[in-house]
Amino acid sequence: METRIAAEIKPANDRIDRLEQEIQALKSQLDVQKSENKINIICFSREWDRLFAALSIASGALALGNEVHLFFTFWAVSALRDPDKKGQKGRALVQRVFSRLMPAGFASAPISYGQSMGIGKFFLKNLMKKKGIDDIDTLFRDVMDLGAQLHVCETSTVMFGLDCEELQESDKINQCGVTTFLSHALKSKMTLFI
Repeated sequence: METRIAAEIKPANDRIDRLEQEIQALKSQLDVQKSENKINIICFSREWDRLFAALSIASGALALGNEVHLFFTFWAVSALRDPDKKGQKGRALVQRVFSRLMPAGFASAPISYGQSMGIGKFFLKNLMKKKGIDDIDTLFRDVMDLGAQLHVCETSTVMFGLDCEELQESDKINQCGVTTFLSHALKSKMTLFI
């Protein structure tokens, strides 16, 4: 009788051991696949309201304890340009034309809807001031103070003839390519394209 009970217990113990091994293997796979506490925001547009939205989301994500990476590419790179640092030396004609046409800084970016020769943005900024909403330059400084990591597309800077020294927060900018962006995106909770 005792041998029969022992014989029945042994397969049950083997099954439990196998189940525990399978659970451990699944936990290991989940740990490998688990995303980091990181959010990537691709800033593509130079329009003021889209940039404001990107910075607002970044601010909220940072406040919740997320690591935030802001990637500026194409037209959004103009928002990073420091209005006081406009260099033209050594640039091709097309690059000089782009430099003149692109606004410098967040505040000089046009809004996407209702621009009406600047009147729409004027009313929007006045409304924000009355409601106690910080302007976009203050929001950008706050996001940087909260620890956002800033990346600028190397291809865009080359194409538009910009040097990182001409950009705001130039000492904190990582000039990079698409592989750097993808390496962050693949390990992130979320990637937004604005």
